[in-house]
Amino acid sequence: MTPYVSQNPRAAYMKYRDLDIGMNDVEGKTSYREARVWGAKYFKNNFDRLVRVKTVVDPDNLFRNEQSIPPFSV
Repeated sequence: MTPYVSQNPRAAYMKYRDLDIGMNDVEGKTSYREARVWGAKYFKNNFDRLVRVKTVVDPDNLFRNEQSIPPFSV
């Protein structure tokens, strides 16, 4: 398989929720610190930037799923 493997493989696929990497609390009460454990694996260096955007755009965390980025306020 060596000739078919990318030299820079992705950690995750776009629009695919890999719940084995990690997931939020079922009730949506996941903190930044808890989500960072799996978020850094899934979003790489973009996680902190995405949290800042989420905090401004959706501070009440209305748009959430198993692997959504939590705002700082939650």
